[in-house]
Amino acid sequence: MRRVRFREATRTFAIASPDALVRRAEECSRTSGQSLDEAAAVVVEDLERAAAALTARTAPLVPVCGVLVAVAGLLLKAEPSSDNIAESFLGLAILSAVGGLSFLARAHFLYVGCRNVGLAPTAGDIAFAHDRLVRKRADTHRGGWLAAVGLTCLIVGILVGAHISLNVG
Repeated sequence: MRRVRFREATRTFAIASPDALVRRAEECSRTSGQSLDEAAAVVVEDLERAAAALTARTAPLVPVCGVLVAVAGLLLKAEPSSDNIAESFLGLAILSAVGGLSFLARAHFLYVGCRNVGLAPTAGDIAFAHDRLVRKRADTHRGGWLAAVGLTCLIVGILVGAHISLNVG
């Protein structure tokens, strides 16, 4: 059941199924004359590279979430307004940014590779690395959306709570 939820969250991302990855390793093993475990190392390395690329693309979102939390917190403390709508949007911005930060941090520290670090990957590690990559993509996707919701709530909170007075003359 858990694997299904992660796959539902990443429907838009194309990740080959574990069966297709094992077939790729078997085909590579047949054509190159390597053992299945040696061919599996190539597939696991591809999954590791995909995870590293995903981490590199989403790394800037982590400090963005921190800045969102800081700015929204400062705006909440700076000027108490009589308008509770602005304060609720700023509070929601903080909650969304902290939620996004937690998903992004979990995704960035999630290891994608063979189960036993330091040992050569085996054919059994393909499914493990695949599941970790799917989980990593789902967490970065959720974290990115929560960061966007936090930014939107921050902007709405600023616009709703902004007191602009024009003195003409």
